[in-house]
Amino acid sequence: PRPAPGVFELLAADVGQGNAVLVRTARHTLLYDAGPRYSPESDAGHRVLVPLLSQSNEAVDMLMLSHRDSDHTGGAAAVLAMQPQAQLWSSLEAAHPLAQRPGHVPCKAGQRWTWDGVQFEVLHPLPDASAPKPNALSCVLRVQGTGASALLAGDIEAAQERELLARGLLPVDWLLVPHHGSKTSSSADFLDALQPRLA
Repeated sequence: PRPAPGVFELLAADVGQGNAVLVRTARHTLLYDAGPRYSPESDAGHRVLVPLLSQSNEAVDMLMLSHRDSDHTGGAAAVLAMQPQAQLWSSLEAAHPLAQRPGHVPCKAGQRWTWDGVQFEVLHPLPDASAPKPNALSCVLRVQGTGASALLAGDIEAAQERELLARGLLPVDWLLVPHHGSKTSSSADFLDALQPRLA
């Protein structure tokens, strides 16, 4: 069954070293990241996400790729081949093959939309931001439903966490920890501000 209006559901797929989080509302579905590429012949899209989406009969409205690292984009081509209707949002550079897809939308702080009473907001990167490392440009997505909230933080590092704190961050119930809990991320100030119940 789908969530009730105003409520969202998160499913973090077990893809190994990488991210793939399914966000479901009453009538919409977002996939945040598409897991890793395991080898030239195998990726999380073919092995995990396509079977998951097929078995649950999910139609993905949006695939958001936080940034270009292969542990986040490895399964994207397989998912998009199965879900041609999905809109692709990302922080990929314009020359990246996935960014060539018609209708690709670059993530920019301030983008907002509402699905079935659930609010979605991109908090990072800032418009016209540039960085030497793709981690710093990760799409950060806040999801707010009735009585619950989540932050999906890609691979941002401590410097980007400080930028977000300076702009103001509200506590969340669930946090997809930045950069898989790397020592370069998930700083004490960031965690203290968010106070997640579950990470």
